Amino acid sequence: MGLTIELRARSEKFQELRQVVLALLPPIRKEDDCIESRIFNDMENDEIFLLWIQWRDAAALKRYLRSGSGSAILGAIDLLGEKVRVKIGAENCWEGIETLKKIRNKTVC
Repeated sequence: MGLTIELRARSEKFQELRQVVLALLPPIRKEDDCIESRIFNDMENDEIFLLWIQWRDAAALKRYLRSGSGSAILGAIDLLGEKVRVKIGAENCWEGIETLKKIRNKTVC
């Protein structure tokens, strides 16, 4: 299951947000269910970057979002991000960061 997060930092916070995300990549890559992860800069606007993570399945994504590393990245995005779009899977539309928070907080019935 692919997760793409498009990030635009708050004014003058781009380097800080980028450093936080880069620092969180190694723990993400060490997750058992992380297949691959990459970070990309937008070629047309260097203040925007994309974080792409391929998870084994939806349950793996949910476990990550509930982990300390998942909480840290969501916190950094809230604190430092100005505009955030999220896309889960290849077929879905772009949504807001609230989508990831809902996945994290959703209880299993």
